[in-house]
Amino acid sequence: MDASLPPLGDQRHLFDIEDGTVFLNAASKSMLLKASIEAGRIGAAAKGQPWKIDEPARYVQADDIRERFASLIGATGDDIAIQPAASYGVATAAKNLTAKPGQRILVIEGQFPSNVYAWQRLANETGAVLSTVPWPGDGDWTRAVIDMIDDEVAIAALPPCHWTDGSLVDLSRIAPKLKDAGAVFLIDATQWVGAVPIDVKALQADYLVCAAYKWLLGPYGLSFMYAAPARQDGLPLEDHLFNHGGVDSITGGLGYPEAFTTGARRYDAGEYLSLITLPMIQVALMQLQAWTPARVADAIAPITARIAKGAEDLGLEIAPKSFRTPHILGIRRPGGFPADIAARLAAANVHVSSRGGAVRVSPHLCNNMDDADEFLVRIGSILHNT
Repeated sequence: MDASLPPLGDQRHLFDIEDGTVFLNAASKSMLLKASIEAGRIGAAAKGQPWKIDEPARYVQADDIRERFASLIGATGDDIAIQPAASYGVATAAKNLTAKPGQRILVIEGQFPSNVYAWQRLANETGAVLSTVPWPGDGDWTRAVIDMIDDEVAIAALPPCHWTDGSLVDLSRIAPKLKDAGAVFLIDATQWVGAVPIDVKALQADYLVCAAYKWLLGPYGLSFMYAAPARQDGLPLEDHLFNHGGVDSITGGLGYPEAFTTGARRYDAGEYLSLITLPMIQVALMQLQAWTPARVADAIAPITARIAKGAEDLGLEIAPKSFRTPHILGIRRPGGFPADIAARLAAANVHVSSRGGAVRVSPHLCNNMDDADEFLVRIGSILHNT
């Protein structure tokens, strides 16, 4: 963390959350900032009087958003495409990659489906093998992944943590091994960017995808794709006006320019210049830049640590500290939780997710230690009466 910046104080006032509500579910869908909600309302109203829309300003806004997202991952705005979902970015990358028969495409067990299906298809088309790293009994995903890297790995599509329980996949240790093996490296950082620092240059990533509706505090229907400079000459999933010159290409007459828009913009989805979602994410990214991911992580970590300690006191199981992340905590119970555990907590106005057999707790800056304690009281009461 930048030592010149003070720790983040209470940020609850920036979110629309009622007293008594304990929302510990940012890994499912984060809350929107009040300012983002207002930006979305203004954007929706703009379509009511479309003659007032400043069209050139929309391109400027989109490029400002690219730069702001890029600053969170150590990239430049030219490296960023604006898309509707992380799956769109994964599919874009897969369209531009290949593998030889018998080569391996590496994923981890239980990986989020959006970062699996495209690789299954590519393996079927090329004769490659989708190689799944099995769930490690000791919780050490990093070692489990490294143990499966060899010269036969053509592509690795990995997250920085497991989405079900936040267990760490240390890409800083994995990335050099992939580089040595000559593998293409895609990161699904949807459960990371905005909450914890990441640097695509240091990781030598070829691609990174990140949906906006989780730790970026953004709306649905919006995602970002990073393509390294060497990966910016591929084919997009779709060809449209905006990745072939934009409105300027048709104002002087009809035509169909063959050249793509510069940089990773060629991978933009059609109609990406949303009057609603772009203003919303612009506000959110400005706030995340002001906070910085390092300070967000430092503010959230004590809350997850309090919950981890309390969960152990209740006889529940969590990953060893060295394998945990600061913002997502998976809690397991010997013999399993009741199937309706999340619904029973929600009935007590405590909101978490149940994922892969774990109760997944994921606080954000709308939370404090009182929320951690309330969660522990509520889950303890439920288990006592089970």
